[in-house]
Amino acid sequence: MVITYDFGHGTGEDRGAEGYRNEEHDCREYGALVIKKLQSLGHTCYDCTPPASPALSLSQSLAYRVNKANSIGSQFHLCFHVNAYETDKAEGCEVEYISDSGKVYADKVCAELSNTLGFRNRGSQLRTGLYVLKYTKMAAILIEPFFCDTKSDCDKYDSEKLATAIVKGITGQTVSSQLQPTVATPVETIAKYSETIPEGVFQVPGTKAYIEQRTDGGVGIHLDRGNYITIGKGFIDLYWNDNSGHGGNKRISS
Repeated sequence: MVITYDFGHGTGEDRGAEGYRNEEHDCREYGALVIKKLQSLGHTCYDCTPPASPALSLSQSLAYRVNKANSIGSQFHLCFHVNAYETDKAEGCEVEYISDSGKVYADKVCAELSNTLGFRNRGSQLRTGLYVLKYTKMAAILIEPFFCDTKSDCDKYDSEKLATAIVKGITGQTVSSQLQPTVATPVETIAKYSETIPEGVFQVPGTKAYIEQRTDGGVGIHLDRGNYITIGKGFIDLYWNDNSGHGGNKRISS
């Protein structure tokens, strides 16, 4: 299965929660282990987390994740987060979804988190207003395994057990390993892309090039799905990809 993923927050105005533990740190710690375990099972995984620099607005950060996941055309998208509310006022694990296919994964992952680590099972949660769930085109879930501002939850945190539970919920398989958590964002792997033209875009007559309206309000001008520019207020993003594992992207801003 081709899986895209993003680690929550971590750039500009898009910051994570802080409590007894730090969301940005923890979702990158357990999330990196999840990805390593999925890769060990033969799944192909692509990181859609925006870079920490240049600093992005919240809307730019969310749009980056969605646009990249959709351009890759994965079968499943994972959002890694940690929950927060008020100090020691809420507890437990929940997994958020928007589609029926997402709910299937959400139910299983939430049950495994509760059974494995002893978190109260808050269940799968339908969230129709969350940007990444709303605008990604594939099945997607957003994982909130515990509350970082509740001490009893934080005392149960174990990155290895947490990652194993998530992978079992997704795949039905247990991957026990001695993999060490990696907090730094993994090196980006350049994805291959479909040669097809998306629906709902303006195709340039006589070519495979097209123009699309982006979910962040900008406009994308495409040679194909892997080579294009996007224009937004105050910035231009350039993307290039030879569909053989080589490519990159660069932001130009004022």
